[in-house]
Amino acid sequence: MALSELQFAILDAMMDDYEDIEQVYLTINLDALRTKGQPDHLLVTIVDELFALADAGLIEPRSSWREDIAPVAKLNRAAICYYWFFPTERGKDEWKQYGS
Repeated sequence: MALSELQFAILDAMMDDYEDIEQVYLTINLDALRTKGQPDHLLVTIVDELFALADAGLIEPRSSWREDIAPVAKLNRAAICYYWFFPTERGKDEWKQYGS
């Protein structure tokens, strides 16, 4: 899978620790929010890419704030805000290969 710039940025945000959508959004948009007062990437776009990365097997939920409605074993798309994600080994490989 050839990663887009945004997909790479999402994976990059997760390389050191599990991240939820809020932290991914802030990490990716921090410079733009500081300089322009608005994000480069909308939250809805980031959520769509999280789903695409999960569907491709590049990230997976590793933790959940509410296991009862957001079980780690099966991604509940309607409860995306409760999950913390981390790259799979395949996701780490794609991240390493990006730009090489």
